[in-house]
Amino acid sequence: MAANRTRAAASGRVIAGVIGIAIAGVSVFAVGTLDVPRVTAAVPSAVITPTAADQARVCSGPLLQLAGDGSSSAASFGAAELTVGAEPGSEPALMPIAAPGNVSGDAFGSPTVVSVPSGTGADTAPLLAAAQSQSAAFDELAGFAAGSCTEASAESWLVGGSTDVGRTSVIALTNPTRADAIVDLTIYGESGVVDAPGSQGVIVKGGEQKLLSLAAFAPNLITPIVHIESRGGQVAAAIQHSVIRGLTPSGVEYVAPTAPAATRQVLSGVVLPATPPLVSDEDYDDNSPAIRIMALGTEAARVSVTFTSEQGAPAPDPLEYDLEPGVATEVSLSGLAAGSYTIDIQSSQPVVAGARTSTAVGESSDFAWFQASTALPDTVMIAVPAGDAPVLHLANPGGDTLDVELRSASGSLTATVPGASSAAIPVAPGTSYEVTGVDGAFAQLSIETATGFSAFAVPPANPSATPVTVYPR
Repeated sequence: MAANRTRAAASGRVIAGVIGIAIAGVSVFAVGTLDVPRVTAAVPSAVITPTAADQARVCSGPLLQLAGDGSSSAASFGAAELTVGAEPGSEPALMPIAAPGNVSGDAFGSPTVVSVPSGTGADTAPLLAAAQSQSAAFDELAGFAAGSCTEASAESWLVGGSTDVGRTSVIALTNPTRADAIVDLTIYGESGVVDAPGSQGVIVKGGEQKLLSLAAFAPNLITPIVHIESRGGQVAAAIQHSVIRGLTPSGVEYVAPTAPAATRQVLSGVVLPATPPLVSDEDYDDNSPAIRIMALGTEAARVSVTFTSEQGAPAPDPLEYDLEPGVATEVSLSGLAAGSYTIDIQSSQPVVAGARTSTAVGESSDFAWFQASTALPDTVMIAVPAGDAPVLHLANPGGDTLDVELRSASGSLTATVPGASSAAIPVAPGTSYEVTGVDGAFAQLSIETATGFSAFAVPPANPSATPVTVYPR
């Protein structure tokens, strides 16, 4: 509840003296100092805590196949499975979003906004999470993709995708607000910022999703990183990244926004599968695991990368690199043994980062994009999408042990994560959990299925409005 507090204090002090002294017929006047009375008072004020806003998450909608004519026209072919979690007593509402660029219309579902209202007068936001997953098995698209439904924002970074030969990247900009959004896309690659005509001032109408082919702005780009800024309405941004090697479809994945640029980035639960695909002898093969990273600003960045094994194995040697500003660079992880790791990146300049790993699927392969995230509060809601073997990865960079509890409709799980360590917790597919005891931790979900492999970071909700001090006139 709002706290109203008015304080007033006053003090006054007068020191004065006038001394007249006559000595031997000589009058001497010594006049002391006279301090003008000072009265101080605290300005009346009131500390107001804004009422918590309703919570909303934007789900990108079903997987898409591009028309193949160089346009951004696309068609869905099946529905994504949606998992929603909210605290007891909340009733999430699902609102479809129009997607004019999907020629299938809403035949296989649509982008969706999941929302819950805040309680009357509440000063904390209700817990909410949603996630989706979908498999594909077609001649031009195959694999498994899962993603968290995210909050719309005025700025985001997408670290992932490719427009190289056989690679397709579709940017989905979803505007859940009533106001039209004017969106600027700044695209970076292995040679720096890309001159991309048409990427500025893209209009996304309120209540609609706009699909854009990244290749239309930046063809033959191996390591794209996309900075998205919007004015007017806010947008939820994502990339659908898919690969074909020769004639063989070799994976599909959602690329969600990574953590904002910072001098430290943490990627928890980066999985290097036990059955990686074959990697060619070429100079570059995106089947090989790698960190994609870029330094912002105008100065070169000195970057240190350290690893913590979730299996308790000895830590691999740290890596150190110098990064040119504005150049999207990949750092190979091919020297890491199979397992799951927390990757901690420290930099002299702000950076954005993500990681990609691959697994063999029969004669083909699939891949996952792992994004950096920010630290969690003590209590969060996590939605685990459908999939065969989901795992919650928790990284605890602090010195204190975390006693974690995961509560779902079917029961509870507990886990202990010592300080400066990481843990992998198997969880149930298609289930939501209220998770407590994770203050300061970083989280990621990975999912393996018979058709592929996927992952996404667990971001905290955007911070609620902070208390403000009001001074009446």
